[in-house]
Amino acid sequence: AGTVEFLLDTDDGSFYFLEVNARLQVEHTITEEVLGIDLVAAQLRIAAGDPLGFSASELTPRGHAIECRINAEDPSRGFLPGPGRITTYREPGGPGVRVDSGFGEGDEVPGAYDSLIAKLIVHAETREEARRRMLRALDEFVIEGVPTTIPAHRLLLENAEFVDGSYTTRTAEGGALDALAPADPATDGSGEEQAVLMVEGVAVRLWHPAMAGSVSAATHHAGGGSGEVVAPMHGTLLKVLVAEGDTVQAGDPVAVLEAMKMEPHVAATASGTITEVLASPGDVVEAAQVLVRIV
Repeated sequence: AGTVEFLLDTDDGSFYFLEVNARLQVEHTITEEVLGIDLVAAQLRIAAGDPLGFSASELTPRGHAIECRINAEDPSRGFLPGPGRITTYREPGGPGVRVDSGFGEGDEVPGAYDSLIAKLIVHAETREEARRRMLRALDEFVIEGVPTTIPAHRLLLENAEFVDGSYTTRTAEGGALDALAPADPATDGSGEEQAVLMVEGVAVRLWHPAMAGSVSAATHHAGGGSGEVVAPMHGTLLKVLVAEGDTVQAGDPVAVLEAMKMEPHVAATASGTITEVLASPGDVVEAAQVLVRIV
């Protein structure tokens, strides 16, 4: 048994084969919602040597479904993984809303594994109704303690190309995510704090000016001076791209990490000469640990 993937050419309606995986894909929930079947149960029946219990001719698509992967990643920083402890976790609900997740309040999102926290799925009679239902569900989904991809999903769902159905794989690269804020105001030193109120089961976010002297009113610079390049997260150092004595420009890649199944590059924070390389490939590094010094 396997999941078969195809690519659709919207110009002429042709399908092109991509691959077969001997497992269910993350997107299998879309098939379940649109066809009204349980693919996990079907997979278990096949593994037990039993027939599927239905044939393709018996399946009729109904309505539209959308899935958003809620990952512990910061979309304002190039979708940099953000492992950590979930301090607040409240799922959306209502007709046509489904959440598949193994996390809850107080759980730790590890840095060594996939960053997926939850799959948020909606189903409705029309595509526009499904889109609006997803926007409402994203607004009600409250996850704090780690960054999430929720803001990126909201921007994409409101993008004009997505709304009229003309979007492509390049839509996100074409400016759809340009409006992403550079971190949560409660932690980025912008002088604002947030409060979350529950009104009849719905999360309502309020923003207000930070009090003088409060923790969120101070900007935190991990690693100190601009000549210190620090690890942006917990992970394993895959590569060191510079050596002592090398000259670099601000923004040049100096190292590659492996964290949460991703390989983010760590860039030089200033132009100058490498004076110290403080970690080696294979080292497990902590967030804000100094990797390289530049003068």
